[in-house]
Amino acid sequence: MICQSLLRVRNLLIKGMTDREQVMAFAADLEALVYRYRDEFDITVASLVGVLECAKYEVLLSAGEGDDEFEIEFE
Repeated sequence: MICQSLLRVRNLLIKGMTDREQVMAFAADLEALVYRYRDEFDITVASLVGVLECAKYEVLLSAGEGDDEFEIEFE
C-alpha cells in the first residue's frame, strides 16, 4: 500500500516536471547509480561503459518500434 502511494506521488511530480527537469533528474539518478556500482562492486570502468553502451543500443533500437522488446545476452 505504501509503495503504491509513493508511486502515485512520484508520478504526479514527474507529470509536473518540464522536459529539462526530467532530463536533469535522469542524469542525476544515472550518475548516482554509476558511482554506487563503482563504490560497492569490483567492476571495471570498461565493464561499466560496456553496459551503458548496451543500454544505449537497446534504447536506440527500440525507439519508434512501439513496445517490441528484445534481449541482449551477456556472457
